[in-house]
Amino acid sequence: MARSSLSKTIIFCLKAAVTIGLIWLVVGSVDIGDTMDRIRGIPLWVAPLALSLMLSQFLLATWRWRIVMRQFNQSLPFKTAFRFFFEGMFFNQALPSTVGGDGIRIYRSFRAGLPLQPAINSVILDRVLGLASQVLLVAIAQPLFYQRVDDPAARLTFTAIFILAAIGIGMLLVMSWMPVRLHRWSVFRGLTALSVAARQAFARPSVLLPVVALSVAGHVLTVAVFYLLFRHLGLSATFMDCLVLVPSVLLLATVPVSVAGWGLREGAMVAAFGLIGVAAGGAAAVSVLFGLGLIVLSLPGGLLWFVGSDRRVADVAELTPEESGSR
Repeated sequence: MARSSLSKTIIFCLKAAVTIGLIWLVVGSVDIGDTMDRIRGIPLWVAPLALSLMLSQFLLATWRWRIVMRQFNQSLPFKTAFRFFFEGMFFNQALPSTVGGDGIRIYRSFRAGLPLQPAINSVILDRVLGLASQVLLVAIAQPLFYQRVDDPAARLTFTAIFILAAIGIGMLLVMSWMPVRLHRWSVFRGLTALSVAARQAFARPSVLLPVVALSVAGHVLTVAVFYLLFRHLGLSATFMDCLVLVPSVLLLATVPVSVAGWGLREGAMVAAFGLIGVAAGGAAAVSVLFGLGLIVLSLPGGLLWFVGSDRRVADVAELTPEESGSR
């Protein structure tokens, strides 16, 4: 267990180093004075509107997670699931640590009564289906992206992001066909169960359609937040520009090489919106404001975690499949 904790700490430190390096590169490419002037010019009412849109996306994500839970014949009350989602967001955004938000959601669901394997699989499958919906949006936006961007390298990069994400989802779907001899290890048994559940979810319209609809609606709300920020920073990005570029930027930001996507998201925003003539400082400011909004909105999750009686982070890291036998 000590070796596992050390490995997680090393990975976190590497991510922190990457984050600092990426932010340093972005800062070096922007006009800080112009960026701060634009931020100071944002009307005060924009902040509560943007946070309301982001909160609505959290509600939709919780609803989606509960639908995914039913795929495993499990459920949590909406209020409970929303609390756990908020707590997970706090650990993802406001309190970067070696324990991720998904781990918090799994742990809290398990302690609330879900068997361990469904708790793990429901959170991971929720992530996968959300990612699949984002990939769908990126695929739909590809022709529009090609209309707006002539740069061959940019086209190749954004297409590669889409293809790699699609391949990852495809690999999950076929993992249930792994050789039976691999099932002696619990990790492969878990992946097989998750793969079967994913294929069942994709094959059931009663699960797939509402999950995709909620995911797409959530992504559109996120795009609306970015457009709102672009507009009130005085930048020349239209809603359609945001709809075309933001899903790809956020898809790239999910690559786990930085802390909570910081640095990676800002770099991708500067590069993507620079293709349509948006100033680097403005694009970076939009990304930073969005990230700060996530932090502010996740703070209640931290309060909920710390006022609860079951709040030992060490227990999250130590949760193992063997504990499910106590249920």
